[in-house]
Amino acid sequence: MNIKRIAAALDLAERVSAWFFTLQRREETTIIRLPGIYSVAAGEFQVESNPYPREVISVRSESAACRVFSEFEADGKTWRGDAAGQFTDDDDASTAEVIAGLVAAARNQQNPPYPLPAADETCPDTQLADPALAELEPAALPEKARAFIDAVVVETDRLDGIAVSNAELFIHRLHNSFRSGAGHAFDYPATRMLAEICFLARPGKDKVGEHTARLSARSLVDLDPAAIVGEYGIAARDIALAGPPPSFTGPVVLLGEPAADFFQLNSSPLGFHAGSRSVYEKTSRHATGKPCCAGELRGEPLNLVSDPLVPLGHLSARSDHLDGGPVRAATVCRDGNWDELLGTRRYHHLLGLLDQGILPPGGPGNTIIPAGPTPVRDLLCDCGDAVVVRAFSAFEADPNSGRFSCEIRLGELRRGDDVSPFTGGLLVGDWFEAIADTHYSQETQVQGGYRGPLAVRFNRLRVAG
Repeated sequence: MNIKRIAAALDLAERVSAWFFTLQRREETTIIRLPGIYSVAAGEFQVESNPYPREVISVRSESAACRVFSEFEADGKTWRGDAAGQFTDDDDASTAEVIAGLVAAARNQQNPPYPLPAADETCPDTQLADPALAELEPAALPEKARAFIDAVVVETDRLDGIAVSNAELFIHRLHNSFRSGAGHAFDYPATRMLAEICFLARPGKDKVGEHTARLSARSLVDLDPAAIVGEYGIAARDIALAGPPPSFTGPVVLLGEPAADFFQLNSSPLGFHAGSRSVYEKTSRHATGKPCCAGELRGEPLNLVSDPLVPLGHLSARSDHLDGGPVRAATVCRDGNWDELLGTRRYHHLLGLLDQGILPPGGPGNTIIPAGPTPVRDLLCDCGDAVVVRAFSAFEADPNSGRFSCEIRLGELRRGDDVSPFTGGLLVGDWFEAIADTHYSQETQVQGGYRGPLAVRFNRLRVAG
């Protein structure tokens, strides 16, 4: 698509008061590997070598995500609405049709006008592309993907009774061109990878376990084959050996991916209550300088930063997708107390923050939590009987109340030196009560948009078995 042609159409469109769009050109390479063919014959599990174990798919595409703003008079007041859509073609008729639809949608929204990004505001030059991928010749991409999957298979083959059932790696190389009606114009590359690897474990004739790693990153360095197999491959084996869930109340440790699931700002109650929209709508418990937790703080205070500027961060960005303005890091929790708000210009304006010179940071960025004082080993050993959660089926907490009741995909009941894996049961609690009595590990991890402690211990949660 011709970026100048689209920009000109938006500039000339009637009833469009402001606009911005990002033209994205994508080069997508997918490697699928199915090492074996699985079947059951005469009641026996059978595995045959797949004669065609690999498939390579390469696709090129482009699209332009656009947001338009339209000011209008109604009920004696001036309003400004906005709407988002996508251009898939740049011919005059198609472009005009998309713009007309967006304008019609925008003029159905009676929102008070607010200041949009000025021409002299610049978006940060955040690194979003891994040079090791961005600078490769197109023909070399499949080999890079194969090398990663081969390394996962080699690491898995070191373990008895565990195999890679299927593996897929999606490599996206993106070239983005941002334009706005205020004159902002910048181009930048980006890379993104998605890996889905299914591990199958058979530690005994009548025992089968399966566990799937679903990982995302901008750099191959953040996808470590040995670490992936060590967490997800071993989990498949332990699921095969797992017993029924216990009924338990006491210390619960979230280890690895579950710790990231609990704290990710883009899906946690903390992100909801730290949003300027929630504060404006009076659905938030946020109060600057007051404790984030519910009840008395008995553990280590939470320090958490939303940072969209981390080089090669999964949730890093240069501009906000809702108002097109620059993004920045924001301290959401400082020493256990509420601090800055997340959000866009609209709600920062309505709350009077823009008038105070406080620019919005945008939506949730990468979740950054500093390392704690305690090694993982001590977190597990100095609390008596405990449950360790190594995988959730899915972690979801009610964004408003903070309450959660989440199925445990894999856990361990630890009583002294006795470790008993289990699957099933529910972890039940309140997010804000849980962080009142929390301890964080020295060891850290990168899981998607989470960069923080590898393990987190909550001293009193309930497992419903």
